[in-house]
Amino acid sequence: MVSSEKILAAAEKTAKWFLVNQPQSRLNANRGRFLTQHDAALADPEELPYSTSWDTGCSLCGLLALWKRTGKKEYLEAAEKGGHYIMSLQVLDSREKQFFGAFREVTPQSMEFCPRDATSAAWALIYLAEATGDKEYLYRARIFGDWMLEYGMFEGWPRWAVLMDGQDHFYAKGSFQSGVAAFFHDLFMATRELRYIERGMRPIAQQYRDEFFHEDDSVVLGKEIFTNQQREYQIAGKDKSIEFEMHYFNDDFGNISLMRAAELFGEESYRERAYKWAKFLMAHQDKDGNFAKGTIPSAVPQALIYYHDLGEYYQDKEMLAARDFTLQKLLDMQFDAPDDKRLDGAFPHEALGRKGHSDKFCGLRCTMYALNALLHVESDIPEVWLGRANKKFEDPLWTISQKPYVFKW
Repeated sequence: MVSSEKILAAAEKTAKWFLVNQPQSRLNANRGRFLTQHDAALADPEELPYSTSWDTGCSLCGLLALWKRTGKKEYLEAAEKGGHYIMSLQVLDSREKQFFGAFREVTPQSMEFCPRDATSAAWALIYLAEATGDKEYLYRARIFGDWMLEYGMFEGWPRWAVLMDGQDHFYAKGSFQSGVAAFFHDLFMATRELRYIERGMRPIAQQYRDEFFHEDDSVVLGKEIFTNQQREYQIAGKDKSIEFEMHYFNDDFGNISLMRAAELFGEESYRERAYKWAKFLMAHQDKDGNFAKGTIPSAVPQALIYYHDLGEYYQDKEMLAARDFTLQKLLDMQFDAPDDKRLDGAFPHEALGRKGHSDKFCGLRCTMYALNALLHVESDIPEVWLGRANKKFEDPLWTISQKPYVFKW
């Protein structure tokens, strides 16, 4: 595998991109967000596009991991700024219980949100709370978790989208929502509230394992909410390849949910399902290491995480070789453009090379996943998002002789 020094250098180069492209002024309402995309071949738009709830959350998680790895405070400070932007999106008006605790999708003015996206926002706050000791972050994550259990799910599966202005909601079930199970796992680990496992993690992980894969191990993209029948979906006017076909190869960390379920429930069938999905990715990876003829670059860092964890667990030499190959591909994908701060250190956008865009088009989705994936394989950092070295659940009953309970009164 590539040396630790080279991987860490790439991660720090990525983090620099985040820092220089994060608005800093207290007078700028975008403070805390991150640049979403940039095409170096085109003139800058009049208004730069900035991150939403979910990608702000995933981005700050990478910065927190790098702070833990290096101790450099600028990464922690940037992560906290992102966390405060996320908190500004949270609905705290208790007059409408069906919305209280949820995170608006884009800005504090938004009247819509996707529960899966909002989950990534809340997920990041769990790790900000762990890193800083600030209980406000965990409180915000908890009230979202409570909203999710009461209003954000139907029969144990997350809802697609919620509209708060009277328009009808989106009800379909999407495979990419499977990552919510891992959020509930981490929320339980932070709070020890069993309902997050009973009503959150377990039903999602079970349904994903049992109902969202074809016989060839490919993902079932979507289903009708009430009939549970498979359904292909497409939004009129949208590029199907980017909007939906991406999730043939990018599962939004459903595999993390399966691996956590195997650990917590002691059922290897969850990890075996994740292993089969990782093998499917290997079989359908482009010869150059990308996916879908280069149109799904965000699947590269996700595949890297899966190949690493599952390859190590099963001691699968072929999968570990795929890990090394995919790591090199990810490093090769990183833009090196010292004279362009909006490109240097970033990774490709899903629309790279498509009509209207050049081959110097970077995007936040792949960039934020890359930062997390690089650190994931470079070292075992404890208590970070997606981290395989995080604490595992252990009932205090089994360790009471080493750490006796204190009954003071």
